[in-house]
Amino acid sequence: MTERVFLSETSGPIVLGISLPVGSVRIQVIDNLTTARVVLRTDDTTGPAADAVNGARSRQNGQAFGIEVPEMPGNVMTQSRRGNRIVQNFGTVYGSVTGMTVVNGRVISGGMDTMQTVSPIEATVCVPPRSSLAVVSQAADAAVYGDVERIEFRSISGDLYADGARDLRANTTSGDIRAGRVTEQITAQSVSGDIQVGSYDGRGASLDTTSGDITVQATNGAAGHVSAHSVSGDVRISGAGHLSVSANTVSGRVRNH
Repeated sequence: MTERVFLSETSGPIVLGISLPVGSVRIQVIDNLTTARVVLRTDDTTGPAADAVNGARSRQNGQAFGIEVPEMPGNVMTQSRRGNRIVQNFGTVYGSVTGMTVVNGRVISGGMDTMQTVSPIEATVCVPPRSSLAVVSQAADAAVYGDVERIEFRSISGDLYADGARDLRANTTSGDIRAGRVTEQITAQSVSGDIQVGSYDGRGASLDTTSGDITVQATNGAAGHVSAHSVSGDVRISGAGHLSVSANTVSGRVRNH
């Protein structure tokens, strides 16, 4: 195992930025915590994943705290388990994958014999209340437990789950975006992923996906405009009779009640 620990130099709420190409980010808001802590780890002791953890850099400017994990060089695939599923994520791929044969997660033949299978990089983060977050990745999932001020999430194939945020902005190509609560503003875009807001109490929502479903549950305290658009997915907005709603889909179903 390779592990590194980064501590914020200041106390109180922070604006935390994490750049992690492939892996997972788990963020926990802890009520009595005063100093942010970031732990990067991988099961590998050598190889690209271990090198990436060892090469990670941190920087701080006031309450802004940044962690940058370098991209793993060459053709690299990470493999992890989600419940009963084996999940494989690729970093930047060089060359063709035509005719590639994979056995137990390892490439044994085909056009990319140099493909390496590595353990994922896990970022475990603890932040004080009222902190804000920015996560940038290629294929890293992010999960936020507890309420934060602001979340910005950008990924290609990563999923986002957030318990609660005042302001949420998320953009992913093939990942899902799920928020338990949004109390001010949400802007979410995905190509083939679903968008779900369990409790919308905000002042403006803009939700767009191409082939995913959109589900929003508005509260009586919500106000303003809700825009929800999909091409082939279903759109369902509940509790929004008092809101200005623009919802449509080309080949899916729209339910607004």
